[in-house]
Amino acid sequence: MKINHKSLTRYFQGKSTDKEKDAIQEWAESSSENWNMFVRERALFDAGVLLGGGTNAGALSDKSTGKSREHIHKFRRLLSIAAAAAMIIFFIFIARDNYSLRQQGQQLQKIAVPSGNRTNVTLPDGTSVWLSSNTSLSYPSSFTGAKREITLSGEGYFEVVKSNKPFIVKTSKYNVEVLGTVFDVEAYSNSDRFVTNLYEGTVKIYKPEDDKAVFLSPGQTAESKNGSLVVTSTVGTEDYMWKDGLIYLGDKSFGEIMSAFEKFFGVKIIIENDAVNSLSYDGKLRITDGIEHALKVLQKDFPFKYEINEDGDTITIR
Repeated sequence: MKINHKSLTRYFQGKSTDKEKDAIQEWAESSSENWNMFVRERALFDAGVLLGGGTNAGALSDKSTGKSREHIHKFRRLLSIAAAAAMIIFFIFIARDNYSLRQQGQQLQKIAVPSGNRTNVTLPDGTSVWLSSNTSLSYPSSFTGAKREITLSGEGYFEVVKSNKPFIVKTSKYNVEVLGTVFDVEAYSNSDRFVTNLYEGTVKIYKPEDDKAVFLSPGQTAESKNGSLVVTSTVGTEDYMWKDGLIYLGDKSFGEIMSAFEKFFGVKIIIENDAVNSLSYDGKLRITDGIEHALKVLQKDFPFKYEINEDGDTITIR
């Protein structure tokens, strides 16, 4: 729908359809330029209505009181113009205040989850998000535009409320767009890894600067490999056990387990013991028990020793 003087006038007259009203409201809220144009058109419309009412009386001159009535008419017209001008100024101030409030609604809220923790967040539209360790999420205090956009660095499990407004998860690698569905996204900004698991509904994965997109169906996983997205069948629901406070290590190699520990506990792990690379482990560990407890559990099945540096941010496996 093209928004112009004619369509806005129909809106102010109350003649727009519900679809036209929604389109004009979304257009007005999408930018400050659009909102300022909306304000100006509304002010001119109201001024026109007021001035039109002031000119209906016509000239009130007759033979006996022609000049005096003409002066009265001019005076009343000047009063109408002044009132219209006052209304325009008043409306613009009110509109600016309203737009300021709308802009405040766009102020971003940010949540950062520290190592070894997780948290649950309910977004303004009712969407539920579980955030994993070392994850940050930015979102507006209200979704007032045509889209529901948030920014994720890390891993999040989303249960998105259905709406006609697309829900978009922006990451440093790809954007994930849905209307209402259940999915998991892993996209840490300090890692090349990008994974999306879809459990319900449909998702669209794309790069903002690229027209190409990948669509997932329930039970599918998209993972970045060599600069492209590869779609496979989702192994199972164990991948998001972290939201229940568990690390699932289903038949993973020692190196894969250490990569998971780096993600969940926020440490760097250096493996100097080549003997452990051919071993695998199947089990679950509780995140809140900490990394030292996890390493000691693995030592029962793996022949290794470990050393933690003074800062506690680097672990060497020997």
